[in-house]
Formats: sequence, C-alpha cells, structure tokens
Amino acid sequence: MKFQVPIEKDLTFAQDLIAMISENISDLTGEYEKLPNKIIFTGSLGKELLSFIQEKEWNFKGFDLESTDIILDALIFKYNTPLTQIDGRTSVMGSLHGKEINGIPGPETAQKIISTYASPSFMLERTVRPEKRILLIRKCQ
Repeated sequence: MKFQVPIEKDLTFAQDLIAMISENISDLTGEYEKLPNKIIFTGSLGKELLSFIQEKEWNFKGFDLESTDIILDALIFKYNTPLTQIDGRTSVMGSLHGKEINGIPGPETAQKIISTYASPSFMLERTVRPEKRILLIRKCQ
C-alpha cells in the first residue's frame, strides 16, 4: 500500500492520514488480537509526517512514535516485543498412510497403531514479529 503526502497539508490530508493510521492499527489488532504499540516513521517523508502529528498535538498515548534515518519513506506499524502465536489444537488422528489391515489386530498391534497414529492433540506455538509497512510517496499537486 502507498500513501501520498502533499507539500501543502490541509484538513482533508489530516483526515486521510488518521484514517490510514487507524485502518492499519485495526488490521494488525484484528489479525493478532493485540494492539500494536509502535509506529516508526522512516525517510524524509516519514519525518515530515511525524512533525505534522507533533505540530497538531495528536494524542498517541500508548504508542511509541519513532523516527529513523532509513532512506525508504515509509510508516511501519509493529509491536515492541515478539508475539507468541498459538494455532488451535490439532489432532494427528488420521489415515494409516494407505496401509491395509486384514483381520482384527491383536492387542500388541492395536497398541502400536494407537501409539503411532493416534497421538494426543497438540498445539503449535511460534514467535512472530508482525508488522505493516506503508510506503510514502510525494503527491504531485
């Protein structure tokens, strides 16, 4: 996604900027069920937007607003710390990988089948570092 930054910033631009920021925060919150808490303003256009926000004295309480000297003009929405993402309970119970059992298995064979193919449910847990990056471009007037 790209966001256009004009030289002259009017009320319409201010409304578009706050709508874009709100939309990206909502997207991350909806996907990861936690509010992101850092917005990084990069490049000259990023610094320009941060100055605009500070001049307007917009309240971003609960968010770390940072500026970096990276050349890329962008806004980056992210979390201060990595998130632990847990995928729902997964059952391994399933097919016998195409194997055919003829007759009734004995107790020893049944135990092997149960221990090999019917392990209890488990959860997948991983650490993620989600972010949304919005490229900034100069709007020609």
